[in-house]
Formats: sequence, structure tokens, C-alpha cells
Amino acid sequence: MKWAEVRRQFPEQWVVLEALQAHTDGHVRQLDDLAVIDAFANGREAMKRQHELHQESPMREYYFFHTSRPSVQVIERWWSGIRGAR
Repeated sequence: MKWAEVRRQFPEQWVVLEALQAHTDGHVRQLDDLAVIDAFANGREAMKRQHELHQESPMREYYFFHTSRPSVQVIERWWSGIRGAR
């Protein structure tokens, strides 16, 4: 499903999505084909659900967005270095 279709079916809601197809253009992740997992009126609930799904399947791409956004793009940030070393 495309983002425009998600926006039509779930107006003014928070949606938890799985990216079925996506690609990276520079440092921007473009989400091409989406599956709606769940919809919420509350952003905290959507964030909690996205976190639960990520814990269950960390290799899958789960996101949450509000459908008022005209487009969905994710800025990729790569961390380098050693974390927590003392």
C-alpha cells in the first residue's frame, strides 16, 4: 500500500507500519510499499506498539507516523565508535 492510500483509509490517526519494500537514497530511507499493522488515536500507544513489534522481530522495518504527514521519509543516522566502553 502506498502512503497516500494509508492516509485516505486512516485519516488523522497514528499508524504503525511495516515497510514491505523500501530503498535508501543518500541518507533518506524511502518507504515504497507499506502494510498497516495497527492504528491509534494516541501517539504514545503507537510508539509502544512499534517498540513491541521491533523487540519481537528486530530485522523487520516497523515505523509509526501520523497520517497528517504529506509523505513518509526516514533519515538514516549511522552511529560509529564504541558505546559504553569504560
